[in-house]
Amino acid sequence: MAIETPEPLLEREHELIELGNALIAARQGRGQLVLIEAPAGIGKTSLLRAACESAVTEGFTCLRARASELEQDFAYGCVRQLLEPVVARASGPERERLFEGAAALSRPLFAPTGAGLSLQGDGAFAMLHGLYWLLSNLTEKDPLALSVDDLHWCDRESLRFLNYLASRLDGLPLAVLASTRSGEQVAVDLTRLATGPDTTRLRPEPLSLQATTTLCERRLGTKVADDFAAACREATGGNPFFLEALLREAKEQNLSTDARDAVRARRIGPTAVAQAVLLRLSAAPAAATALVRAVAVLGDGASLAEAAALAGLAEEEVARAADLLVALAILRTGDGLEFAHPIVREAVSADIGARERGMGHARAAQVLTAGGASAERIAAQIAQAEPIGDAGRVELLRRTATDALERGAPAAAVAWLRRALAEPPPPASRAAVLLELGSAELRLANPEAVGHLAAAVELTSEPRLLASSVRPLANALTMSGQADRAVEAIESAIETVQAEDRELALLLEAELASHAQEGSLETRAAAVTRLERHGDLDGVTPGERLVLAVRAFQRARASESASEALEHLERGLADGRLLGEKELDVAGPFYLLMVGLLAADALDLADACLAQAIADARARASIPAIAFVVEFRGWVSLRRGDVARAEADARMALELLAAHDIHLGTDFALGLLIQALIETGEAEVAERALRDSGSGDVIPPGLAYNELLEARGLLRLAQGATSEGLDDLVEFGRRDELWGGANPLASRWRSRASLAVAAMGDTERARRMASEDLEQARRWGAASGIGVALRTTALVEGGAAPLDRLREAVEVLEGSPARLEHARALADLGSALRRGNRRVEARDVLQEGLDLAERCGARALAERARTELHAAGGRPSQPRGAGATRLTVSERRVAELAAEGRSNPEIAQALFVTRKTVETHLGHVYQKLAVSGRGQLARALAEQTPTAGG
Repeated sequence: MAIETPEPLLEREHELIELGNALIAARQGRGQLVLIEAPAGIGKTSLLRAACESAVTEGFTCLRARASELEQDFAYGCVRQLLEPVVARASGPERERLFEGAAALSRPLFAPTGAGLSLQGDGAFAMLHGLYWLLSNLTEKDPLALSVDDLHWCDRESLRFLNYLASRLDGLPLAVLASTRSGEQVAVDLTRLATGPDTTRLRPEPLSLQATTTLCERRLGTKVADDFAAACREATGGNPFFLEALLREAKEQNLSTDARDAVRARRIGPTAVAQAVLLRLSAAPAAATALVRAVAVLGDGASLAEAAALAGLAEEEVARAADLLVALAILRTGDGLEFAHPIVREAVSADIGARERGMGHARAAQVLTAGGASAERIAAQIAQAEPIGDAGRVELLRRTATDALERGAPAAAVAWLRRALAEPPPPASRAAVLLELGSAELRLANPEAVGHLAAAVELTSEPRLLASSVRPLANALTMSGQADRAVEAIESAIETVQAEDRELALLLEAELASHAQEGSLETRAAAVTRLERHGDLDGVTPGERLVLAVRAFQRARASESASEALEHLERGLADGRLLGEKELDVAGPFYLLMVGLLAADALDLADACLAQAIADARARASIPAIAFVVEFRGWVSLRRGDVARAEADARMALELLAAHDIHLGTDFALGLLIQALIETGEAEVAERALRDSGSGDVIPPGLAYNELLEARGLLRLAQGATSEGLDDLVEFGRRDELWGGANPLASRWRSRASLAVAAMGDTERARRMASEDLEQARRWGAASGIGVALRTTALVEGGAAPLDRLREAVEVLEGSPARLEHARALADLGSALRRGNRRVEARDVLQEGLDLAERCGARALAERARTELHAAGGRPSQPRGAGATRLTVSERRVAELAAEGRSNPEIAQALFVTRKTVETHLGHVYQKLAVSGRGQLARALAEQTPTAGG
């Protein structure tokens, strides 16, 4: 499809066809993103304008935005340009439809003050999710085209959203058409957008000599000599804007169009365009010069009244001057005063001079304040003015930053607060500015957060403000690998806080203990001692319950009895009040308690807590919290033996974290994925995931990395690299004990390691390790641990004893929630029976183990059991749930939500995917399971899911 234009754009046929094709694809529900990259003046805006006019003709709703230098720090500035008009025009019922479902999360962006998002929440993630669904709702009536010009000046949050949107366009009748100036230093987010796999890039070339000749004849109204056209092209490099400017000057200077004036035409090149603009201004009335300078300071879109006030002119005089400037092609017609082209604005701005320009911005701030302009526009002027230590400026910048945070725009908040700090603030408010700046930087994982927050703490003595400062400082320090410093900072603050506010001091105590988990052995030991000093707490306040929760984990960690540990953990959860009182963070007491529940075989309780937690996280659209809860849910599934669900949750968590540039938690999810892939017999896929992550070479110490170290060890064993795998498992055990492990709260690493030792020929050491593990497991008392240790002991002992040990392991595991370990014990028992020539009994046991392994999705174990069953003379039955085993992990999680009765949009919103993705997955699910619709999904999936009865 070629886009038609009133006056044909010269040599832009290819670009117009590509833009037209993007509109055709969008109308068919295959959303497209097209980025036009070219130098200034090449005609990017003209292409966008032509595309939008064509889109409107084709029935699209076309929304437009143009980024500008002054608005680079606005919170979602370009997104608001696009969407505010349509939201403002919507009637009450229509507005409710637009903000239906997850789109409601974007409401604060369009509120007068942005109120509605918690300063401590995950506003940035929620806003991205909400805006996507707002656009999705907008497309339900008509296809949509978004046009964004001059992306090189776009604010960071809008760029981030465009990146978020780009990979989710398929399935939407939505075209994103954008432009950016090439040759400029661009932000990382713009580079990512330009080079993304979902972006079509167009690079218009300068005009050829033939096109230059055509344009010359259009503008000059006469035939031009070849030498004259060649001179014009040489002077302008074929740049349409510069060529238009040259021809305008040629017409005003009455140049002939033959070869004689070719030399004169060459002199009116790009370097002379700015001079030509200024020359035209010099010949105009003084009011025109004053007005154009005022517009250069105020920025495009300024009103006549604002420009008149800044220029010191009457509005009638400004109106006449504006008409003249439009005629001179310096300004263009529009709702507000706007330059005809950014190059013209840059020429005028450069002519003003830096010092005078700074003074102009200061006056502009006063003019806008008097006129009741938004705080954001005033702040933009202050940001360009010279700092003078004005307390009023500081407060306005702080208010603007707070509004940006409430809109989910921490990058904008950081920019405003850095300018506030440079003002500088009065001594009395400096600590508050530092705290706000450091907290906003922390949300962006900016390393400068540590310095600013430490400075805020240093300047603060008021207890409540001190607590508010030290908490983000501790988070920043721990995230930067300085957990010991985080503990020291909190410890120092508690001494000041506890005399004034016991509840707040208790909150700090709980957080101190959580940070200590990532610190040194000495720091962890000291934290345990601190917790015990509090004696008996009744748990009547949230602060007491938080301390009890952390202490419960520590006591469970030190306990040698699973039942005793579980009592501690249940007290820590406080009958669900712990979750109800505190929004989940990416670390803290809740996750520590989940580790304990896993070890105590309390998987039903863990599932109930995680269901509550994920509902809360989804309601807040907190991507980090969702990812972390899903990771733990995956570990519970793996412990139960539901390998497919474990793999699905691991992949979902990794996808969420990667899509939002969140690094914390990726190693925990990667460890889960690797273990699940080992069970499915996909060691090569696991190896690739480990290698691609960049985490596989050196795994640092710390609670967040232990599972990855263990997973790497198990992967090496699965690959036959026994020595390397054993080294990893032994190192895991060493770190676990240093962490304070007196029980199997983290892993049954000894059992796994002892099998590796036996494979290497050191039978005595293997037996000793297995015996130690069995003794510890019996003392701990969790059925799954005892069963694993019994099975391992049988395998390394040899002789006649294994059968009895294996029978006992099967019996113990049959009563545990660990279905996969039960299947493993059955397979080993059946193998031992076959080797003992008890083939009939072996066949029954192996068939049971095979069935259970297949239901767990443990294909590696199932294949081993099938091989043993053949060797025992058996004929393996057809796998149960064969259709369900063919589902991919993504298809399975979509199918499970559909089986619960959720609609396609609800599934998409819950999984942070597109409607098209859900529709595609469900189509595959119905085909693979041979079902006709949602009503049959639950039963089909149940055939694949391990149950308590095996």
